[in-house]
Amino acid sequence: MLELTDYLHLWVAVVDIHLGNEPDKTIWRWTPDGCYTAKSAYNMMHSGSIKMSGHRLIWKTWAALRVKIFIWIAMKRRHWTGNRRARHGLDARELCYLCDQGQETIDHIIAVCPFSREVWFYVLQALGQQVPPASQTTLSWWRRLRSVFNGDRRNGMDSLFALVS
Repeated sequence: MLELTDYLHLWVAVVDIHLGNEPDKTIWRWTPDGCYTAKSAYNMMHSGSIKMSGHRLIWKTWAALRVKIFIWIAMKRRHWTGNRRARHGLDARELCYLCDQGQETIDHIIAVCPFSREVWFYVLQALGQQVPPASQTTLSWWRRLRSVFNGDRRNGMDSLFALVS
């Protein structure tokens, strides 16, 4: 009796399906014409991703991969700084451990902290440059630093930024 019930459920499911003599056709649903392209597959894989400003700067530096990953995580604000630990309900110190003046964020550590600014002062002094005013974000600080240089020197500055950070 159970087999008969299964048969009837299957019959109801396929009663409206009509098979023809034409061969089966594969249709790629991510293009308007239904044809597969590598570009459409790439776009499909990244359709739900979030765009990140500054990603080209990070991956084109001449720094080691682990340094690029560090900067990438910094740009996404995923380092476990004081403000992120507090946001997740973890034990966190509000002020920067280095200067005890500003809130400990990755932007503060890289671009605003007086100790970091002093490091940048010595690095840029060796290149014959002045330290630009502090920025609110790491990306805007990086863009200010690189605006002073051009060509290969700019590429070198990008790598230097990643390494010093």
